[in-house]
Amino acid sequence: MPKKRKPKKTILFILFIFIIVIWQYTQSEVYFRYWLTNNLLYTAWLRTRASGNQVKPWFGAESRPLARLSIPRLDISKVILTQVSNRKNLSIFAISHSNNSVLPGEFGNSILNIFHQYTFNNFLKNLKKGDILTLESLHNGNWNYQVSAIIITTQEDLYWLKPILKRRLTLISCNPCLDVDNNSRYVVIAEEADSNP
Repeated sequence: MPKKRKPKKTILFILFIFIIVIWQYTQSEVYFRYWLTNNLLYTAWLRTRASGNQVKPWFGAESRPLARLSIPRLDISKVILTQVSNRKNLSIFAISHSNNSVLPGEFGNSILNIFHQYTFNNFLKNLKKGDILTLESLHNGNWNYQVSAIIITTQEDLYWLKPILKRRLTLISCNPCLDVDNNSRYVVIAEEADSNP
């Protein structure tokens, strides 16, 4: 006589499969949104660069492309967007320029905010001193910067936001560092490199 399966085990097995399917679906949806958003941002950047006018990446977007930042060693390219009044309207997949600083590529300290650094902008923790960052700016040409310092500091430390008398990119994370207390932030300083294109 064949053995009958217990209904409890069957229900648990079906529930387990259902949970895995839902988890896979939500994961793929996030990566699909990442792929789609990056393509829309990159297309808006290309259209902005070609026309000289800032183009919205999608209907209803408050921010527009200002520049593109590439990190050759990490094979990463990110679009830099204008800052918007409401941070919730910023893309979690892009970098935001701080309105309180000079535009990327201009003479002075250009401050770039990195949102959601532990999901899709986690490249900050992979940067090393000496890495080259290439900035392609809409109105200010192309510039190479070299990472000169990587600092873990508190949210209240405003020293790195001061204006300076040379070209600099200051990348600041909005999220706390995982290995330090919740008030800490990554700050990456990149100074203008000697050889520019």
